[in-house]
Amino acid sequence: MSHHYQEQQEEQKIPFLLDSLYCEEDILTEVSVETESFSSHDLLWEEEELTSLFSKETEYKISYNVLEKNQSFISARRESVEWILKTTAYYSFSAQTAFLAVNYFDRFLLFSFNQSLNHKPWMNQLVAVTCLSLAAKVEETDVPLLLDLQVEESRFVFESKTIQRMEMLVLSTLKWKMNPVTPFSFLDFITRRLGLKYCLSLEFLRRCEKVLLYTITDGRFIGYLPSAMASATMLHVLDRLKPCIGEKYQYQLLGILGIVKDKVEECYRLVQEVACNIDFDSSKRKFGTLPGSPTGVMDVSFSSDYSNDSWSVATSVTSSQEPLSKKIRGSRE
Repeated sequence: MSHHYQEQQEEQKIPFLLDSLYCEEDILTEVSVETESFSSHDLLWEEEELTSLFSKETEYKISYNVLEKNQSFISARRESVEWILKTTAYYSFSAQTAFLAVNYFDRFLLFSFNQSLNHKPWMNQLVAVTCLSLAAKVEETDVPLLLDLQVEESRFVFESKTIQRMEMLVLSTLKWKMNPVTPFSFLDFITRRLGLKYCLSLEFLRRCEKVLLYTITDGRFIGYLPSAMASATMLHVLDRLKPCIGEKYQYQLLGILGIVKDKVEECYRLVQEVACNIDFDSSKRKFGTLPGSPTGVMDVSFSSDYSNDSWSVATSVTSSQEPLSKKIRGSRE
């Protein structure tokens, strides 16, 4: 009898303790946490979904060991990723859009370094603009013109035709695989399984999103799989909420994904190092809302023949004398 009572308590701990996440909507605070009853069909569908995510995430794994040998890449990457994040925030794109753009950027540059191609500063900027443009087309419903996309103190401004040519080059280099698994795919899955009420789910995802956006600029995270990033991020958020929760329930959270702790521990320590000073109450950087589920995002899968001749891209570059963001903001006001 005592053993059965303890099991019931364990089943209720996670939703109960996560109630301490702050929810501003008073009307929703009165809604009790309802434990979702999953039918055998639902559980089977979710297990198949998880298996598919695990299988797909390994297709896009990038080795950091290859990239860390080139310090110029690490420096150029940080500058480009920061520009992507600023522009994403400027247009209120979703955090998923930012992650897709950075994923394209890393995969493309990895191929470039494997081909021993030297990237000049204007080239890195062109690739960043191109990758964000492609990510916005995949994820967003309202995409700005290519010239308008070059805001937030862009060092160089490129003509639309130059970016369009570069888009074709990036697409062919990435073999038109533009919908990789990201940490948000796993966050959505885990949040559903936790059975949180609506307002708590939003707050939990908001905090996880903020941590991920802080870590994405650090090149050391390149080699970690999205599942490890998602797990480490959630553990950090719980640990910041209340240290005993993160330590006490890390096995339950990892159990949802079936991940061994050792595979996440290193990533978790790195997340703690990078994101230790995040202010969760700050809304300095605003991003659009995430899609409700990965199935709600159009799966973009193209097919195209790859040609080495596509590397010859005619460029038209001008140095930016004045940030376009000032002109665009002025026209909006």
